[in-house]
Amino acid sequence: MTYKKLFLTLPVVLGSMALTTSCSFEQDEYFDESASLRVTHQNENVKNRLTEQSAADKNGWVLQYFVAGTDDYNFEGFNLFARFFDSGKVTLASDHKFLRNGNANKYTEHTSTYQMLSEEGSVLAFNTWNDILTVFVDPVDPSKAPGQLINNGEGMYGDMNLVLKKFTDNDIQFYGERHGAVSRLVPCDRPWQQYIADTKEMKNRIATSTLNNYYVINGVDTMFFKELNKGLFTYCERINDPLQKKTFKCVFTPKGFRMERPEVLGESSFQEFTIDNDTTCLTNEDGKVKVVACWDTYLASHTAIWELDTTMFTDTQKALYAELDQMLYKFNKGWSLKAIGFGKSTGGNSLNGLVLNCYTNTTKSKTNTLGMEVLQSRVAYGKVAIQPTTTVKTDNNMNAVEKKVPGFIAKVQEFVETLYGTYNVTPNDYFLPTGGLYTAAEGGNTFKLQ
Repeated sequence: MTYKKLFLTLPVVLGSMALTTSCSFEQDEYFDESASLRVTHQNENVKNRLTEQSAADKNGWVLQYFVAGTDDYNFEGFNLFARFFDSGKVTLASDHKFLRNGNANKYTEHTSTYQMLSEEGSVLAFNTWNDILTVFVDPVDPSKAPGQLINNGEGMYGDMNLVLKKFTDNDIQFYGERHGAVSRLVPCDRPWQQYIADTKEMKNRIATSTLNNYYVINGVDTMFFKELNKGLFTYCERINDPLQKKTFKCVFTPKGFRMERPEVLGESSFQEFTIDNDTTCLTNEDGKVKVVACWDTYLASHTAIWELDTTMFTDTQKALYAELDQMLYKFNKGWSLKAIGFGKSTGGNSLNGLVLNCYTNTTKSKTNTLGMEVLQSRVAYGKVAIQPTTTVKTDNNMNAVEKKVPGFIAKVQEFVETLYGTYNVTPNDYFLPTGGLYTAAEGGNTFKLQ
């Protein structure tokens, strides 16, 4: 029987198996065997590979495990670690949040049994209780009253029987026998607890609660996604009020993240993203799709106070800064100007915009802020505009200075006007910026926030 004929004559029951990528089915000696015998040989090959990578001198496997989920249980993927033994024993480990008996979020190992079953195809069955995995299929919710069921007894829609989908030298992919979530085993390249630590560091590096919107670009098309800090890839045509959105579950890795299922942008497909060498973005498998944090929008709307680098001031700005410092001294001899920056003032009716950060005592150990509303907005990718407001709005602290030193607000406004314009912005960090270089494009004066 030829290789081509094999795909025309295999029984339909084997259709779920990724034969075109399976190492074992490409071996000619299996082509004339019955379907059941082929599955038996496939099971042998899979088990040999599982135990091979589990040898003492290797780091075993990472099981990137997903549950099918519902609207109530739409979780990120989980990194579980595994060593398989010829004896039929398997040791699993993780620090996921659903571990029981006080082990939630703590590194935990548990040994149970596994088996390679021959059903409609090869099935990896974790066939006895394992604290690491079984919680995802247990119908009982341990966080509620004794015996209370999750999803009417369906649990978290996880699976302990994983049907072989694809078997290659680089990974082994499965789908849940009952609920269909896609999981995969990948050789682990480092000790398990080190993998956990490195993955957490990467997650914190690329996803936060404050900067959690991203561009997805391929040089032609642009889409957006959000919710990565929840382990989700919510894909949409715009961030605010999207007309349509699609959510994929993700699992984090030491190099980035991987989605449960592939998606497309234009002519490009993607599923896994890794941090680029220059750390400005994440790129997909063939380098054609990039994920870039929406740092330009974040820079235009952040509330933390980032100070202007005084060494880049123009002569006009230096003179205005000195005048403002003198006016603060007139208001209170214990006050002096520490810095001018952008962010949200902290006194009285706080405003987002230009902030004067002032020392408020002679030892310069205490500070206070004065704020004037200034509009910053993203006008294009990497480009931000600083614009005047329709009316001048100031906070209570600035108003207090104006009351005693008339003309103070007008002098602050003069300084603000030196910044009006459009800027090309280069952040000091593309995922966690705390400032950046604003290069004047139309009007304004180049400055740096730090």
